Amino acid sequence: MTHMLPAISVVIPTYNRAPVLRLCLDALAAQDYAGPWQVIVVDDGSTDETPDVMSAFPGFVYLQQENRGPAAARNRGIQEAKGEIIAFTDDDCLAPADWLSRLTDGYDRYPQVAGVGGYLEAPEQILRENRFAQLERSVGRDEYGAGNEEIVGGFECPAGGTNNMSYRREALLDIGGFDETFPFAAGEDADLKLRICHQGASLLYIPVKMIHLQPYTRAAFRRQYLVRGRGVVHFERKHLGRPPTLMRVLLRLGKRALWLVYDLVAGPNRHLAFIRFAARWYDGIGQWQETRRLRRERQADADD
Repeated sequence: MTHMLPAISVVIPTYNRAPVLRLCLDALAAQDYAGPWQVIVVDDGSTDETPDVMSAFPGFVYLQQENRGPAAARNRGIQEAKGEIIAFTDDDCLAPADWLSRLTDGYDRYPQVAGVGGYLEAPEQILRENRFAQLERSVGRDEYGAGNEEIVGGFECPAGGTNNMSYRREALLDIGGFDETFPFAAGEDADLKLRICHQGASLLYIPVKMIHLQPYTRAAFRRQYLVRGRGVVHFERKHLGRPPTLMRVLLRLGKRALWLVYDLVAGPNRHLAFIRFAARWYDGIGQWQETRRLRRERQADADD
């Protein structure tokens, strides 16, 4: 009997990234997957040449909406998806030709899992020369455990970042998809992963690399970690019942200064100690900024 390959839908939210989106779609067009698959691009209110880019890919589904954020864009893609498996990546990512094949092979070998995903790293040349890219790799490998071995687990599983992740459609529908109240492109993927795992589901990490085309500059690095910190506040507000207090954020910043000493003395990547500290510091500053903003909002509501 011929083994039927599952249908898979790839959902990509995009916003004003026409040049890298074209590269992303070129890579997806070259997928070697033998089963049925589709690509859905959800344009979240772009004002650049994104429609022109999409005209070069008439076989891909192109949806447009007013700017509502990546969570809403992904949910729109989920609604339109035909596949029983829904894969996610970002518009600044390059998928290897066997990406879909390896994801679906994971479901075939581990039928109990609700999701399968891999890891994210910069191109090899940038990794050799750029400390920001090296930090990204170190965080994935040393902090999240995204190495060369497959891992099946719950929330601790390295898989889950929506730059290189897939879920069974039914698992996404059971929890209502992404939480659109997350105001930034940060925290909403961890929230989705946690809610799926709270249903008793397990995930599979496979060592398949998604190439990240983001600008590995100091400005982009700072912006990325500030946004991540702000996302942490909303994640904690939802799952801990309240955002962190300003005092707690200050204590976290102090603890991160102590981590710098450890990283310099005994850390696995001492040459990245100061950049790692900067990442943690910007993350903490992002938490501080968002906690203060929410505090001002609550005060304004109370005054009304």
